[in-house]
Amino acid sequence: MIRKFYTLYLRLPMLARLLVIIFIIITMGAAAARVAEPETFPSYFEAFYWTVITVGTVGYGDYAPESTAVRILAMLLVFFGGAFLAFFTVHLASAVVKKQQGLLEGKMKFIDKNHCIIVGWNERSKETISNLMEQDHGTNIVMIDSTLNHNPLYHEGIHFVKGSPVVDSTWKDAGIKEAKTILITADQSLSESDADMQTILSILAARGMNPSIKIAAEILTLEQTANSRRAGADILIQTSRITSEAMTSVLGSGTMGNND
Repeated sequence: MIRKFYTLYLRLPMLARLLVIIFIIITMGAAAARVAEPETFPSYFEAFYWTVITVGTVGYGDYAPESTAVRILAMLLVFFGGAFLAFFTVHLASAVVKKQQGLLEGKMKFIDKNHCIIVGWNERSKETISNLMEQDHGTNIVMIDSTLNHNPLYHEGIHFVKGSPVVDSTWKDAGIKEAKTILITADQSLSESDADMQTILSILAARGMNPSIKIAAEILTLEQTANSRRAGADILIQTSRITSEAMTSVLGSGTMGNND
């Protein structure tokens, strides 16, 4: 039984274990004070109250021990209480800093819902995020990228998840099951065909994690449009086609003449 409780204790977070130790010290200190000076502490509640105040190094003075044994106990409680409270404060501050660093480095799981997930950090995704924030300030946005070392939009409130979009764990960290839409942009560091293959694999992974979510994907080659739809994309953004139509329009209108 003792081993079972000890195992459960070790599984607790550090702060919870620290609180358990402080509670045990307060409980045992109150019991010792009650037994040693029943006149000063007529009930266990008064003894417990005095122990809490002593451990907290407050010392209101409404209960004052008279015997040497309880005074020694009070000094020990002050030493233990001050040490544990200092450790608790330092550990809590460290946990806050660690969480902030994890958010900055994309190591924290997103826990909200009804958010948009954007895959890839580039000028297109940057502009898309900016437009979304201007249109709806309440929209939560999660960005997935495997190349960034830190969140470039941390101060704008964008949640960053560092990881590959073809891996299920990345989508889990992005909260895909609670998301409403996904935009997958093409990886410009790859060739067009390789970028489209990466996009298709990302679509398959996302669709497998959430069959009902709306997925928009950027495709660079016309040959992969059919495969992208088979993979589960709802909307395809054919960047090359849009660009070529714009160039053709410019050439056909004759606006490339003299700029003067």
